[in-house]
Amino acid sequence: MPTVKRPWAYCWLLSACAEVLPPDLGGQPFWAPIDRSAGPDLGHSPQLGTGPAAGWIRMVDRTEAAGLAPVVGHGNTHGVGVALVDLNHDGYPDLFVANGRRVDTTRFRASAYYLNRGDGTFEDFTGPGGISALGELDLYSVAAGDYDRDGDLDLYLGAQPTDRLLRNEGGRFEDVTTLALAGGPASNPALVSDGKSKIVSFGDYDGDGWLDLVSASKTLPEPYAYLLRNQGDGTFEDVSVATGVFAHAAGNPCAVLFSDYDNDGDQDLWIWNDRGSKVLLKNQQARWVDVTTSAGLDRVSITHPMGIDSADLDHDGDLDTYVINIGNNPLLRNNGDGTFVDLTESAGTGGETGWGVAFEDLDLDGWADLFVAQEDHLPHLVFHNLGSTDGPRFDRIEVDHPDVLDDNAAHNVAAAFADYDRDGLTDVVVATTDGSRIGLFRNETDRGGHHFLEVVIPRGPGGDRGGISARIGVRTGELLQFRDLTSGSSRGSQNEVSVRFGLGLWDGADQVIAQWPDGTTWSVRNVAGDQRLELSPP
Repeated sequence: MPTVKRPWAYCWLLSACAEVLPPDLGGQPFWAPIDRSAGPDLGHSPQLGTGPAAGWIRMVDRTEAAGLAPVVGHGNTHGVGVALVDLNHDGYPDLFVANGRRVDTTRFRASAYYLNRGDGTFEDFTGPGGISALGELDLYSVAAGDYDRDGDLDLYLGAQPTDRLLRNEGGRFEDVTTLALAGGPASNPALVSDGKSKIVSFGDYDGDGWLDLVSASKTLPEPYAYLLRNQGDGTFEDVSVATGVFAHAAGNPCAVLFSDYDNDGDQDLWIWNDRGSKVLLKNQQARWVDVTTSAGLDRVSITHPMGIDSADLDHDGDLDTYVINIGNNPLLRNNGDGTFVDLTESAGTGGETGWGVAFEDLDLDGWADLFVAQEDHLPHLVFHNLGSTDGPRFDRIEVDHPDVLDDNAAHNVAAAFADYDRDGLTDVVVATTDGSRIGLFRNETDRGGHHFLEVVIPRGPGGDRGGISARIGVRTGELLQFRDLTSGSSRGSQNEVSVRFGLGLWDGADQVIAQWPDGTTWSVRNVAGDQRLELSPP
């Protein structure tokens, strides 16, 4: 096993560390030590194998074979989002492409909704799914979450002039924006133009088990962001002023993410602006405190933030963050004390002109890799994590894609991630704004002797909350991996609502655990690998 650091955060699953407490970062301790024997025993005895290492990461364009060649991305140069999530609750991730209007030509292209047949192909469900009923709705982004806790994933759409909430009725959608008091304030018509974005996300900011909503855009009235609190009765209330949420006045919000960067148990909020500045808002008892400067982020050189994601890329117990940029993509290593340091140059993760992004373990070796969707003629990038324990190091792999139709209009490249064919390897869908067809890149890496575990948190009418805003961990031997399950990150897009782990040569996990902001914890022990584990309440 590789040598890893074991700061206080690493001890959340290890009873031997029970005397270690987290530093006081202004919140309640979250990483409560949990006994290794906690949770039901599923009967597998995890073993460390001796099989071959995985091969070179291969992402292969399978768009036509999957029946998705007719699907295009189209909108203003900041205005396409992609969701790759299970919308009809059959266990396979479906596809939603949020399209809209090109401001320079007024041309409109409708959004698309395709069901996954479960055999590697998709079928058009746009009309039957209720999406055609939206008419010429100009969309910018998409987030998915079960806001009403009825067991299926609803969609929140960043749109002009107001956002839209679509309630899922068994795979068919109904616009309930007015009924739910959602949608937020109307955009300023004078600001609605090409080059503006509107990024939305679900997250449980107040820890009550109900998903709240945030939307950020320069098209909105000040403070350029709004927060809707889920009241648990199917409606929302605007708490933007009461909580102090805001986006920076300079630039155009493009990269928005809920995550617990300081390990205190609640959801913090990143809002970074193209052509402007950035904000990190710390959650302080369900109010927002600007910690951008104290976190050292004012010293990060970045001009055009476009996408964002977080993961513990170096196994030191806290979330590191990667921000896509036109120019330099900062890789922000979390120091564990509320501050960050930019390690892009030493890590080798710069890139050129990126948009969509995610940390995913593409070769299942137990270390989070990066996929970066780049614009125009540039290849997409995979940064392969080399597993260094003295500072992150990555190899660069280029992923070719078909030529775009219009280099001047294909700037936004949305990306969403899921294991669409259930072979254990994470795949990606990308979409541009110029009317080019989308790209489905199947992960065809030779995984060698590596194993995987995908963790899903059930949702349902029994009151189960689902997994969004939970922290999910997997322990193999002395190594802990974890991810925060987020909604609406990357670049205006939505990944499958699960957490996907590579186990390396371990054929299972000693313990799997999920913990929510209110401290609720579910866990199981002795879990077989190479499966999609539904982690149910005890």
